[in-house]
Amino acid sequence: MPRADANKLQSLWKETKMRERSKLTSVAAVVGTAVLTFTVVPDAEAKIKCQGIFQVNKSGLISTPYCQELEIARVARSYGWKVTDAQVRNDPLKKVYICQALGGDTRLKGACGAYSRDLYR
Repeated sequence: MPRADANKLQSLWKETKMRERSKLTSVAAVVGTAVLTFTVVPDAEAKIKCQGIFQVNKSGLISTPYCQELEIARVARSYGWKVTDAQVRNDPLKKVYICQALGGDTRLKGACGAYSRDLYR
């Protein structure tokens, strides 16, 4: 009798281990699939492309604040200013200051419209 109980107990133990293993395998498969599904791989085509103050898209050119700010930073750097795209984008006063100082440049007419120094004379 004790031998039969030991065998029964052993088979139950093996069965439980197999169930746990299959559950872990299932969970690992689901997690792996979710990770692969939701992993965002940066694509070279996903970057915003600007042509001056215009964003290039499949329909044509669109004037966007993002591209205008990039142009403001680019023109400021051409004058020797040490300014990054992020500074112009994240600090509105930096944008106003650059536009008021360099607003006479024809490259900034579209980007600095309201902040041009021509409006303050």
